[in-house]
Amino acid sequence: MSPRLHDALHELAQGAPSEVSAAQVLAGARRRRRVRLIAVPSVAATAAAAILVGATLAGGGAEPARPAAQPDRPLVTEPGKVLNPPGVLPGRLPSGKVEPIVFAFLDYCRGKSLKETTSAKGDCAQWRLVGRSGKQWRLPDAVGSRVVKPEDYMSGSAPLVVSPDGWRIAYYRAKDQRLVVRDLTSGRVTPVSARTAPAAIPLMMFSGDGTRLALSPKVDQSGRTLLVDTRTGAATALHAGTVIGLSRDASTIVQADTEDERTPLTVSGADGSVRASVPLDPEVDLRGSSGNLLSPDGRTLLTFTTSLDKAVLVDVATGKITSVRRIDGVGGAHAWTGPTTYFTTRDLSGHPDARKRGIPPRALRGVIVDLTTGKYRDVGRTFTIQTSQSAVALGGYLP
Repeated sequence: MSPRLHDALHELAQGAPSEVSAAQVLAGARRRRRVRLIAVPSVAATAAAAILVGATLAGGGAEPARPAAQPDRPLVTEPGKVLNPPGVLPGRLPSGKVEPIVFAFLDYCRGKSLKETTSAKGDCAQWRLVGRSGKQWRLPDAVGSRVVKPEDYMSGSAPLVVSPDGWRIAYYRAKDQRLVVRDLTSGRVTPVSARTAPAAIPLMMFSGDGTRLALSPKVDQSGRTLLVDTRTGAATALHAGTVIGLSRDASTIVQADTEDERTPLTVSGADGSVRASVPLDPEVDLRGSSGNLLSPDGRTLLTFTTSLDKAVLVDVATGKITSVRRIDGVGGAHAWTGPTTYFTTRDLSGHPDARKRGIPPRALRGVIVDLTTGKYRDVGRTFTIQTSQSAVALGGYLP
C-alpha cells in the first residue's frame, strides 16, 4: 500500500462515527445503487482425579483478549424496530470490553423456506448479540447456522447462552469445535470443553453469578455431566443426570431425570460430592422443563403444571410440594431473580393486533414474575425478528 493511500484510509477511519443505526444504513442504501462497506479491521489447581477433570478437558485456562486496531461499528436499533432489517448486518463483536448482552439470535439469513434456512452460511448465518443500549454485533468466531440436509433442520445451528448478568456468553467456537466462555468485561475467552462434534454439544446453564457453567449431555447422548469454572476452565465431574438448577453461586446443584419423575433428585455440592438423593412428589412434573429452576439460596425448585398456568414450588430437602400459585398470562421460567421472583418471556408474535402493530413473526418481551401475587411486569425492550425460523437466547436480566 502506498503511503498516500495509507494516510487517506487512516484519515477516513479517524473521522468515521463509532456506531451506525439501521435507519442510517437503509437510507444510505436507497441513495446508492451499490454499497460497499470497508471494515478496518492459571489453570486451576489440580485436585483429585476422580473429581477434577481440569485442564485436560477444558483446555488450559483462559486465553487473553486480542487487541483490535479499529473495532467494527455496531448496528444500533431503535426500540420497537426490527432487529434484522433486510440487507443490513452489524459489525463484529470487539475483542475487548463491551456492554452486557440481553438478547442473542439467529435468523438463518432470513430464509423463507426450509431449503433456504438449512443452507444458511456466511456473515448472515452468525449469532447476533444485542446489548442493553440496543447496540448489536455479530459473533464471527462462533458457529451459528450450519448447512445441513433439509430433513436434519433441527441440527442446523449451534447453541449460545447468556449469563444472567449479561457479562458472559458461552458458545461453540468454530476454529477448534470447543465450547468457550467469553468474559465481556475484558474480552478474555476460556475454553470449557474438549473438542466436541456439533451433534454432541451438551446443554449449558450458567449459575446466577456467571462463575459456573453446567454441561449436561442431552437425553439421547452419553457423556459426563460437568460443572465448569468459567474463569479458569477447570471442570468438576458431577453425578449422572441433567442439571435442572444451580444456586446463585453454584454451591448447590440439583439434577434429575426429566423423562422419568420416579427417579430421585440428586443434590450435590460444587465439588461434585452428592449430599442427598431426594424422592420427588409424584404430583411434580419435570417433563419439558428448561431454565434454571433452583432458587438463589438453593432451597426451592420452581416447576409448573402441565397447562403452565400455575407455579409449583418444591422443597429441595424433602421433594414435597410446598405451594401452588396461579400465574397470570405467562408460563415457564428462565431463572430466579430474587427470593420470590423469576424471569421469563412473553411471546407477542401471535398478538391479535400483530398485523396492525407491525409485529414480525417472532416478537419477545422479558418479564419478571412475582410469585407472591402471580403478576408480571415487563422489563427491557421488545425483541422483534423478521424470519421464518429463529434461535434465541436471553440474559442480562440481573443487575
